[in-house]
Amino acid sequence: MLLSTVKGHRLPNEAELLESLLAKVMHLAAVHGDQPIGDLASGPLTTAEGVLLVELLACGEVTQQQMADRLSLDKSRVSRLSSALEAKDLLARRRDETNRRNLRLRITGSGTVAATRLRQTWHQRHEGMLAAMTPKERRALLLGLGALARELGALHREHEPVSELERAAPKGEPPPRPRRPQPGR
Repeated sequence: MLLSTVKGHRLPNEAELLESLLAKVMHLAAVHGDQPIGDLASGPLTTAEGVLLVELLACGEVTQQQMADRLSLDKSRVSRLSSALEAKDLLARRRDETNRRNLRLRITGSGTVAATRLRQTWHQRHEGMLAAMTPKERRALLLGLGALARELGALHREHEPVSELERAAPKGEPPPRPRRPQPGR
């Protein structure tokens, strides 16, 4: 187990355990995140592609930015994943008619089949993992993961970059809207 100190004080055992467990989970995610999770007629699917496809199945047609926000990814990562999924005919992208700068993502028929199958596979795996646990372990896991997701989300929001407009806005007031450059100026 890791022995950590902060300002000369030893961290509690629970914090050490959390650090160790999170390191294992992050390692597994890093090692397996881009590994093929399924073979389709159009080729293998990575975990990241699968997550995007399943999310698209759940939410329906959205812009790339909306998908980036839903998955807490940057837009360029979503663009690369979408391009790979489009090449496999699992999603389609088109320009938004109301704002031509946006690309809209839509799951295709073969994407729906793949995402549904993937969701069923994940569901079966999760059922298997949960079945191997005692009822007390299952409740603790679900409660703990919910709290961890909440706290990681809060930490993520604390570290989001703050724009100059947000910094300049009086406390409690929304930032002013940026002015659009006028043509010819």
